Amino acid sequence: MSSSLVLERPGRWRVVGISAVLLVLVSPGLPLILTAALSPAEFEGLRPFGAALANSGIVALCVAIVSFLVGLPAGILFELYDFKLRKLLLALVCLPLLVPSFLWGLGWSMLGERLSLIGAFLRASPHAGCTLTFLSAAVGLTTLTSYAATFSLTRSQIDAARLAGGETAVFFESCKNATIPVVLASALAGILTLSDPGPGQLVGLRTGASDVLVSFAAQNDFDLAAIQCLALALLVLVLAMPLSWVAGRRLSAQVLGRQLSGPERATNEKVQPVALGVLGAAVLLLTVAPALGLALPLLRTTEFRRALAELARTGGNTFVYAFGAGFLAAVLGLILTLCVGRDWKRCVVVVALSLAVFSLPPSLSALGALKTASQAPPWLDLLLRSRFTVCALLALRLVPIALFVLLRAWGSTSASWAFAAAVSGVPLGKYVGRVVLPLLLPAAGISILLVALVASAEIGTVLLLAPPGEGTFPLAIFTVMANAPESLVASLCLLYLATAAVLLVAVMQICSRSSAAART
Repeated sequence: MSSSLVLERPGRWRVVGISAVLLVLVSPGLPLILTAALSPAEFEGLRPFGAALANSGIVALCVAIVSFLVGLPAGILFELYDFKLRKLLLALVCLPLLVPSFLWGLGWSMLGERLSLIGAFLRASPHAGCTLTFLSAAVGLTTLTSYAATFSLTRSQIDAARLAGGETAVFFESCKNATIPVVLASALAGILTLSDPGPGQLVGLRTGASDVLVSFAAQNDFDLAAIQCLALALLVLVLAMPLSWVAGRRLSAQVLGRQLSGPERATNEKVQPVALGVLGAAVLLLTVAPALGLALPLLRTTEFRRALAELARTGGNTFVYAFGAGFLAAVLGLILTLCVGRDWKRCVVVVALSLAVFSLPPSLSALGALKTASQAPPWLDLLLRSRFTVCALLALRLVPIALFVLLRAWGSTSASWAFAAAVSGVPLGKYVGRVVLPLLLPAAGISILLVALVASAEIGTVLLLAPPGEGTFPLAIFTVMANAPESLVASLCLLYLATAAVLLVAVMQICSRSSAAART
């Protein structure tokens, strides 16, 4: 009979479990390495690919800089101050995180067709247009990071800064506290743009990710696509590994502890108009303007009936892929959480490596899975050529989201519970079933929901791996946007935005209750 102390003591099973899960996370991309080794002639195709990577790098740098400058003060204002329309503006900032990036590029493109000034800007500077499209989600990520970093401050720290120098001191001290996390988040946002092909194709900018997609889908050259994908993944790893290590150390210190009392939001008549003006301008540019571009074609005619029919056709697949990925990611995240335990060094390593995996291009795993499936026997169809394949590939990339939520929940438990159970003679199975799982199940549910929301917006993996006729709603928009009537495309996009907004409101309600509980 195993003792409940197993979960609190060192053991070889922890290293074995962590190694096994991490190997599973990277295994789909391993066949591409073999493909590259067996096709050395394809390396000549990397010469023109360098120009595409340079374009991707320029856009990534611009996205990182601008998202840092906007997200740092925005998150602090949202967390520290209460003002009119605060919840609405926060929701509009977060909405792009749940929407495929190409929708915002499509919105800017439609807006540019009707406003000559915007159209001329997009045609004259594809780099700027691509950056503007990516900024919608990037600013949402940095704003939430700044928000979370400011929430970690205690009420006593805020009160001390307010007594020393008023609201100006509170704001600048909060900026100092949040600078490093927001720098890391902005760098991650820039790195993630390297792997997204959508906006570049819409604004006419050749990027590394779009070249990979063209080589595979348009030219049917798998070997060239594999070489290009590996080159892109290598660039991402070079940039992501130092970032992941630094972020892993900081995140590990946060998830293994628990903040009991966050700052209380102030109502300041001088700050309110400033916050409303700054945040309103950011939301207007990054969310409202492209959404308006999507709505303009509907002034003449609407196609919501056809859009609803398309949602009905693909909604089931979207749900299966999203929540299947969420469930698998939560299971792997739970295994990693129990293997990490309360050891800070293990937590740093696991968080850093999982962030690096999250940064890798989705096409790396998808092309690797395709390579494996093309050589596998028919009896492996359920594993390699089905909807389960899509769920598994999405889950492997999004495991870090579930991991962070579950590590945070595990950090709120006490090791003394296991010691008390051991003294009372409670076996390991009973302790896990009666104590550990009930405590972690709410966090597991939240992680499933978060992973599902992010997975539902994924295009590349579904495009490459979904069985015929079993695509998702975002994929349906992506595949018809070039040839379908503009009114139908606009109706599909707005229907997707409305669905994402409803889901976002539900998530915000859950987070608001958790935040209120943490403040008390």
